[in-house]
Amino acid sequence: MAQSGKGFVSEIFEKVKARRSFGRHPFWLAITDGKVSQQGMCIFATQFFLQVREFPRAVSALHSRCYDAGERVKLAESLYEEETGKISGSAPHPELFIRLGLGLGLDREDMVHGKPLPSTAALTDWFELSTKDRSFAEGVGAINLAAEGQVPGNFGPLARALERNYGLSREQVAFFDVHEIADRDHSNVGDHILSHMELSDADRAGIWSAVERSLDLWWQFFDGIERAATAHQG
Repeated sequence: MAQSGKGFVSEIFEKVKARRSFGRHPFWLAITDGKVSQQGMCIFATQFFLQVREFPRAVSALHSRCYDAGERVKLAESLYEEETGKISGSAPHPELFIRLGLGLGLDREDMVHGKPLPSTAALTDWFELSTKDRSFAEGVGAINLAAEGQVPGNFGPLARALERNYGLSREQVAFFDVHEIADRDHSNVGDHILSHMELSDADRAGIWSAVERSLDLWWQFFDGIERAATAHQG
């Protein structure tokens, strides 16, 4: 019997949960244990900001390609939150992340004009490729499921570790707290979209490919930051 749309999406989430590119990466664990130097944390903040700044464009691309009016409204709400923070009552999400960098001793200009590492550039290129050049369903898998689906359960604990280990305030780690809640909603948008789409075997294979690629690039993103931080310490 053919797998239901809901069963297919559940299987994707199980894959994302098992991989946990955010929460299981050695560099992420080093941050939670307070083992990353101040300079290493500044490298992390700069590179993470660069992808945060580009992420809303991926959501915007998905919104523009969605033919279901109801789902398009949900994507519009996700985009509005990313760009303004007004649904959560916070601030534009890139601005929220700049607060973290300022708390670590960076200047705003350090972050805004930061040079992306090759692995950061590859990830942000993927945001565009997956949402514009691949099918809409593959873009949803890559962004809503494989990216935002990793956040719940990982960002909240990281926020507390940043407070505990690096002396940051609740306001300075607000980016992670806001996303702990918001990305649960955003990934549910992708869940609902794919669960109700008519998907062929070829469609499902394409979605799996996009999810796997997204998970790999997120892992490589943290690999790049870890290498840069280690090189600086050496």
